[in-house]
Amino acid sequence: YPWGWWVGYGIMTMIAVGGVGFTITALVEILGVHRYHSFVRPAVLMAFLCYASAITMLMVELGRPWMVWMVLVSWAPTSALYEVGWCAFLYLTVLALEFAQVPLEQAGWGRTLRIVRAIYIPIMILGVTLSHLHQSSLGTLMTLIPHKINVLWWSDNLPLLYLFSAMMAGPAMAILEHLAAARWLGFAPRMELLGGLARIECWLVGLFLAFQMGDLFYRGAADAMFIASWFAVSFWVEIGFGLLLPFVLLMMPEARGSRAGLTWACALIIGGILLHRLNVAVIGLRVRHWETYFPSIGEVAITLAITAAALFAFGWLARI
Repeated sequence: YPWGWWVGYGIMTMIAVGGVGFTITALVEILGVHRYHSFVRPAVLMAFLCYASAITMLMVELGRPWMVWMVLVSWAPTSALYEVGWCAFLYLTVLALEFAQVPLEQAGWGRTLRIVRAIYIPIMILGVTLSHLHQSSLGTLMTLIPHKINVLWWSDNLPLLYLFSAMMAGPAMAILEHLAAARWLGFAPRMELLGGLARIECWLVGLFLAFQMGDLFYRGAADAMFIASWFAVSFWVEIGFGLLLPFVLLMMPEARGSRAGLTWACALIIGGILLHRLNVAVIGLRVRHWETYFPSIGEVAITLAITAAALFAFGWLARI
């Protein structure tokens, strides 16, 4: 049975949510939409915590965490997993350098801060490039087992679907971050900026929904949506609650202008991305009738503990 909960949730989902770093950075620094500049540092911090969590879960999943460095020296340039490992390691380093400006400012290390700011632009461009590479390569990994993944989710376009879903996670996560920080720290959220991000997110959700459904019909797999099976149920939950419902909410000016509306819409999007990754990597895998898999309490507890630690770190750093 290939992989399981630690990879399906711990790596696939956490790296997707970590897409908030490269999407917001690209929006502000590359596309020049500078009115969202205040969202960059929280986005980079959340991305750093997500990638650190994913690598921690990978070390747990390996069974021998002290050997994780072997992926960097095991030369395999034609391996998708090798590319994912190297890109994730490099991107985590890039995120650390990007966020380093904050502690350096606090510590008053002017000379080091000037060096980091001097290399910020090439480091930022490198980070956005690396994100595109390994976000899509996660989908490439899953294309290698077409005989295992249910027809509802296996596609030659999985690399693009994974990349686009990570882009879709970006604005949604940035909005949730801002609303959570406003609640924790007691400041008024900047609803006009959140409304603008929500409009961008609405376009991304609509395009992703159209691309996913179009790919399903193009492959001739649409009939599988109407077969009475748990696969079809999981698919419709993913589409209905993870894409259609938040898309409708984000199209409504009343929802975009309220904290509750934005919270529900963005939380559903993140939940839909979580379910999509689990559908591909865990739920949608077809195995022999005598092979069964259900995550153990230990697997779920470890992933929830690492996720909780990341949320605690974000809240603590946001306060100081």
